[in-house]
Amino acid sequence: MTNASFENAVLPFFEATRGDWLAVARATARELGSSGAIVTIDMVRDKCPPPVDVDPRVMGAVFTRREWERVGYANSSRAACHHRPVALMKRKDT
Repeated sequence: MTNASFENAVLPFFEATRGDWLAVARATARELGSSGAIVTIDMVRDKCPPPVDVDPRVMGAVFTRREWERVGYANSSRAACHHRPVALMKRKDT
């Protein structure tokens, strides 16, 4: 799947079907990122676990808003994803 098809098909479907969870997860990320703190999706997942039937590959949708910028990568703390790299995100307005 290309990035364009992911952004044009998968993300809108995720927004439509899991919008309530995304809203809570995004609020959690904002809270974690207050005062300029770096946030990862692992940190958001710890405070706001995703629904069990959600594919973990779409978790980045939490950070798709223009308020975030990627500032690097770190290995995930999750063994389930084999500690693959996750983005380090920072709010643009802090």
